[in-house]
Amino acid sequence: MTLRTPLRTDKTLAELIEVIPDAALIVNTKGHIVLVNRMLVNMFGYQRRKDMVGQSMNILLPDQVRQHHDQHMRYFFEQGKNRPMGKGFKFAGIKANGDTIYVDIMLSHVEFDGKNFAIAFIRDTTSNKIVEDRIRRELERERKLAMTDHLTGLENRRAFVEELEGNIQSLAEHGWQFAVCFIDLDDFKLVNDNLGHQIGDDVLQKVAHILKANCRGSDLVARIGGDEFATIHAGASLQDAMHVLERVRSSIVQELSADKIPVTLSMGLCHCYEQQRHYSVSGILSAADQAMYEAKQQGKNQIKIACVDADLDSQ
Repeated sequence: MTLRTPLRTDKTLAELIEVIPDAALIVNTKGHIVLVNRMLVNMFGYQRRKDMVGQSMNILLPDQVRQHHDQHMRYFFEQGKNRPMGKGFKFAGIKANGDTIYVDIMLSHVEFDGKNFAIAFIRDTTSNKIVEDRIRRELERERKLAMTDHLTGLENRRAFVEELEGNIQSLAEHGWQFAVCFIDLDDFKLVNDNLGHQIGDDVLQKVAHILKANCRGSDLVARIGGDEFATIHAGASLQDAMHVLERVRSSIVQELSADKIPVTLSMGLCHCYEQQRHYSVSGILSAADQAMYEAKQQGKNQIKIACVDADLDSQ
């Protein structure tokens, strides 16, 4: 809606916005409210029109968006285009009592006595926003559950593979190195056989806690199988990853030994750093798994580094 014909009286303009089916207000080029209709007064919880008229439109906006809104208003009056409802702006407003309200706003130009004004038509979309937020939270919760190992609370294999794919892409596009480690609990079957599965579960939970606590905050830590764990160390050099993983191995073995749990860790580490190389998830997992197997074959309770000639390329 564009009103370019000059209107003759304030009454004409006031009558116009009062009969339209939406809440509406008119502001001048300085962003001050000139007119409001009763629907807008009610929507924002004010008692009287005069409580709003003459005020900056910023009284309806949260502090954090006021500067941006001022810039947008200047742009709108200089060269902005009309924006129809549904293709306008969605933003959070502030009611008179401080409550937040979510609205959809349509903007149009109006001319009166040779002066430019903006008329805003506003619809309350708070109920829609509440429903959308609830659906988004539910989807996020479901995604988190789908990506979480329920026994340990760590990421699961699905989350691990997804993160690994992201690191492969970052290396190819930006040259960001990373390291991947496979971790297997040595002789864990004896714990289940001799002490029972409940003790076995307790051990897995304790290993998960120590593993998470001794890795960097940016590292992904996952349980990918029964007694198998894996980590991804984004941005880590080989030396960085070795330092973290040796701390992990030492801490877990020490604490389990104190509990008289005869379990150690065999670990296979694969470092990826060549930007021009076409790494694949399967190739990296195979190399790390092979290195872990070699750690077991050569005495257990140690870290083995994947051979640089291992097949890490896309299949």
